Amino acid sequence: MKTRFILRFDDICPTMNWEIWNAVEQDLIDLKIRPILAVVPDNRDKHLVITAEIEDFWSRVRSWQERGWTIGLHGYQHRYLTSEAGMFGRTGRSEFAGLPTEIQEIKLRNAMNIFQRHNVLPEVWVAPAHSFDSNTIALLLKLGIRIISDGYAIYPYRDEEGVTWIPQQFGKFRRFPFGVWTICCHVNDWSSLDLAQFRRDLQKYRSHFTTVSEVLQAYRERRRSWLEFSANSLLGLGLRIGRPLRDNFKRFDPSQQAASSDPHLAKGQNIRPL
Repeated sequence: MKTRFILRFDDICPTMNWEIWNAVEQDLIDLKIRPILAVVPDNRDKHLVITAEIEDFWSRVRSWQERGWTIGLHGYQHRYLTSEAGMFGRTGRSEFAGLPTEIQEIKLRNAMNIFQRHNVLPEVWVAPAHSFDSNTIALLLKLGIRIISDGYAIYPYRDEEGVTWIPQQFGKFRRFPFGVWTICCHVNDWSSLDLAQFRRDLQKYRSHFTTVSEVLQAYRERRRSWLEFSANSLLGLGLRIGRPLRDNFKRFDPSQQAASSDPHLAKGQNIRPL
């Protein structure tokens, strides 16, 4: 079976890197690629303030949805309230994992209300920092979201709770003999060189792209195999080992110490229903 790629773009918000994004968007249109766009409903993360806020943000989101691109619910305010790694252990910070269920529900309902006010329907859950817990999943099901872009598997699958998991494995393109692989992109960090490489990759793999709707049609009833259970455990272990190694590197790297002096973690935030 032919290798397939899904493109996912995180941290979509009114103050994102619009210069880079505008170029990326046009490339996607030209090549008829329909990605997942993970939209932050109410961004309060200063690290995502790259440019001045644009006034027509939500009209652009609606235009993407009308074009057949998949809109993802990327948390609520993209502010990390706990140091929990969540289900997949990629980073020791979370906007949701470890919080009481009632607090998570307020945050998720606030997020959904913002989308509804702007006539946008998010179809997929995309957790900031890949961090959420079983309570988050139960609440998403309650709110009608049954697709999660996360986890490790060779192909998408449906679990016992009725959630369709579209695994998100890598941050850049790699050549594989088979499988469905989600490539997660963060254009806020891109330079012109990154954009040039991305364009080369688009041309190189242009015949391999698929969409969420095609994935649902092909894999909605598929169950995860024993091999993928093993792969999930091995990848999770590798990331849990790798994270402390990266943290130690940052501790002794002067270029990283400035960033760590302003921790990307908000404590004691008041969460109220909108």
